[in-house]
Amino acid sequence: MAKKLIINCSTCDARNAREETYAHYESIVINCATVLTNDTGKAVLNKLPFSLNCANVQEVPEGTQLRTANGSTEIKSGDTVSQEPYFLVVNGSVTIGSHTEKQLEACVGMCVNGSLTCPESIYPQLKNVRVNGSTTCYPDGAILLKRNAVIDKLFTLRAKNALYWASRRIIFTDLTLDAQALAARGATFSAQEVIVAQSLLESLIDRIDEKAEIVVVPDGTAVVLDDLTLDGAALGRYGKQLYVVGDVTVPEDGGVLDEISYLNVRGDARVPEAYRELLLSLLTDIAGEVRLAKPNGSRISDKPLVKITRWMLEQQPKGLEVCDCVVVKIAEDIPKELIARSLHIRDCADVTCTPEQEDAVTMICEDVGNIGSKPSPEGVGGLLGGVLKGIQGVLDTKVVNAADYVL
Repeated sequence: MAKKLIINCSTCDARNAREETYAHYESIVINCATVLTNDTGKAVLNKLPFSLNCANVQEVPEGTQLRTANGSTEIKSGDTVSQEPYFLVVNGSVTIGSHTEKQLEACVGMCVNGSLTCPESIYPQLKNVRVNGSTTCYPDGAILLKRNAVIDKLFTLRAKNALYWASRRIIFTDLTLDAQALAARGATFSAQEVIVAQSLLESLIDRIDEKAEIVVVPDGTAVVLDDLTLDGAALGRYGKQLYVVGDVTVPEDGGVLDEISYLNVRGDARVPEAYRELLLSLLTDIAGEVRLAKPNGSRISDKPLVKITRWMLEQQPKGLEVCDCVVVKIAEDIPKELIARSLHIRDCADVTCTPEQEDAVTMICEDVGNIGSKPSPEGVGGLLGGVLKGIQGVLDTKVVNAADYVL
């Protein structure tokens, strides 16, 4: 019989845990986001060898129904009103609609591992709420749009006499939009940021919440809601005027940089040194940084472990880029000069090198968690012993993987 129990889940309900069920285990490890318990459950958890690795331990009253959801959840005014008290656990996003007071009356508590969006008047009325993420309140009665909402000609045909709200930004760049018709319908708009084409600004300004940050862009500007490489494909799809909500990369040959007439970047820009001055002259604004990109002949990315050898660097005259890897090990025989000239490492958790290489490695690393040497393994014997112990541990351990688990 297994001596150890490991439970991996999103929500663990420990309210009805029984001592006789788990008394024979030497250790019980629960890895989860939320543990629900009460006086009965706490007594068992404290008496037996339980180890809890969790974000929340939540006490739930007796007789309360547990409701769980993984993903996006919406509470609407038309939902059935619960006659029994319930506790809601959501691993994802929760959106609470207007006029949902009756639907929330029976909710004795809520744990959200994600984001919560709700009306301003309802949030103070929520009972026992814990959010591991962001909480956003919107004006009462507002109609919710997507996080990044594009208002076009079709939207005008369906517009109502109401306030429209987006959690991040609203975009008015469609020049076929009839702003006068939109105003006649009584529609108003609220968001953190509102992007407006120059020719539409005067007719729309009174329809926009005065608290919003208004960004005016030239007519014909395309708003790109993603990272973008300035190549021929980008030019053909979006044109020469760009507002990029993401990072911008200039190719080694400059791409179509010399054809761009307007560029506003809300992230970072990566550019070869030869084109840095041209990029700076074109930028209207940038929220992040302009970073130099080394000319790379090859790239290694998205690996748990990468070992860089001298041969690898010598085979890449234009250099080697390593990105989005967990551990990068640099061979001891690589000279510092070759590292500085041919290697670029970014967005990696750990880079291992010798003390002699460390200053050169530091120069070529960007957004790296740790740089330096590590103690050597305990030899082959120690490694083999660790493997054998690991095998024995697996035989003695029962592992349960589930979305929700009830003790």
